[in-house]
Amino acid sequence: MRAGRGAGVVLALALGACRSRDAGTADAGVLPPQSALTCEALLPLEVREALAGFTFREERPCPTCGPLCTFHSAEQKGVTVSIAYDCRKRFEGADVRELLAPTLRAGGVEVPALGKAAARREPVPGMLQVVTWDDDTPCGLIVTWLGGDKERALDIARMTLFATNGERLAQAATPPDAGQP
Repeated sequence: MRAGRGAGVVLALALGACRSRDAGTADAGVLPPQSALTCEALLPLEVREALAGFTFREERPCPTCGPLCTFHSAEQKGVTVSIAYDCRKRFEGADVRELLAPTLRAGGVEVPALGKAAARREPVPGMLQVVTWDDDTPCGLIVTWLGGDKERALDIARMTLFATNGERLAQAATPPDAGQP
């Protein structure tokens, strides 16, 4: 698979995982708004260190989606990692089976002891996607690894999930100069 085409597959899968059927009124009033969240504020230092040697780009794939943080390996052509954030009130109190159902129906396997619920799947050869929901925030995370050493997607998902908390979300939604005279 060519690198350019693989990056497009990663983006398409992350977008599909982010978009909801009821992205409009049901999620209105959720704090912080998706548009306020950025990769710079949300990504923990551990993830950046784990992906040393990767170039980074943030995208906003749709108005109601959280950020899509994409990393391309400078050393290993064709290795791309994406982390998509989807923080919405609709995840609070959701049934674990309901959250996992789409991924499990697509051939995924449940991942125990990773947040409220987690599953992994291989949508295409050479790609691993980990979908997980946080215990203490209304966030879902989608980590997609395309290329060699794809099992690292689980480690990246774990680091990202454990660093996602209410304080980080609040800080991510606050502009840097807010609160300064």
